[in-house]
Amino acid sequence: NILLASGGRMVQDMKLRAPVDTGALVNSIVAVVEQNTLKIQMLTYGAFQNYGVGGTDGDSRYGIVNAVQDGVLPRPSTEPKYRYKTKRFGIPARNFFNTEDIADYVAEAIEEHIANQLR
Repeated sequence: NILLASGGRMVQDMKLRAPVDTGALVNSIVAVVEQNTLKIQMLTYGAFQNYGVGGTDGDSRYGIVNAVQDGVLPRPSTEPKYRYKTKRFGIPARNFFNTEDIADYVAEAIEEHIANQLR
């Protein structure tokens, strides 16, 4: 229940910060708990939107492309960043989620729950 509740709050925040064109990406963001593990799932291109995709002309001129954090699928074919092989222009990073922030948030929620149970 703690994982699902904290996952739900994170999903709401991610939906507010995610890029919107058709709304398909925002509508696809969900929290799933399986065997005491919280997973945030969304359409695959959400990761490409979050981290950006480098074009053949490089990252700096056409927007920042960030290294993909551990635990994010799909993994880049050329670590550590997503990169087009043939397209000149890339996609700038939109940064609407961060796996380290998610892990910290869940850890804090669990710590708070345990502290409340001990009172």
